[in-house]
Amino acid sequence: MEPTLNKEYSQADFYLLRSRNYLTTFYSRSDIMQEALKNKDFDKCYEIARKLEFGDYEGLQFPLVYREQPESGKRFRDVLDNRNNAQYLISDRMKQLLIENNITGWKSFPIVMYDKHGKEVPGYNGFSITGHCGGIVTYHEDICQFDEEFMWYKGVSIDIDQWDGSDIFNVHAHHIIITKRVYKLFKEHKIDAIEMTSLPKYRHGFSCIQFLKK
Repeated sequence: MEPTLNKEYSQADFYLLRSRNYLTTFYSRSDIMQEALKNKDFDKCYEIARKLEFGDYEGLQFPLVYREQPESGKRFRDVLDNRNNAQYLISDRMKQLLIENNITGWKSFPIVMYDKHGKEVPGYNGFSITGHCGGIVTYHEDICQFDEEFMWYKGVSIDIDQWDGSDIFNVHAHHIIITKRVYKLFKEHKIDAIEMTSLPKYRHGFSCIQFLKK
């Protein structure tokens, strides 16, 4: 797709999208990832994760099989984070919402998921982010507040000039960003188990700043 007129956008038009990481959420893992972990083939784990996160499916056979893990919760939500902020499964409801509203920057892949009793769990899809923004997420250092353990800062920003215009996109591989249009859509339809924070309002701690400077 052609880039949008990025000059029309400000940092406040974008939101960081993350899972709320509820431990009560159903948690599964793909057989191919489980096999790689069993063999301690961490290069393979990384390769699989990258393919699924960014929609490069070459060499993968679908549907992927996912199985409930021993530490799984019981709640089925619109987003199953599988204890990883970049490898989501999404409900049929959420997928249909994205399709009906022509949301760009994502695609899905077919899965078959089973609970611990071997019963199939229907209604979910793999989720990949194909939208992209070059550069990195810049963490601002304007002091927001102090508490006993942290000096909090507020605000992050992206290089809008390097954004491809997608409604959902990745920055520096692990940050999922959505536009205000997607934010309003998810709020209106009460997509659960996610948190969406406007870039200028995102809070981060002193320890995060020190880590990024190393």
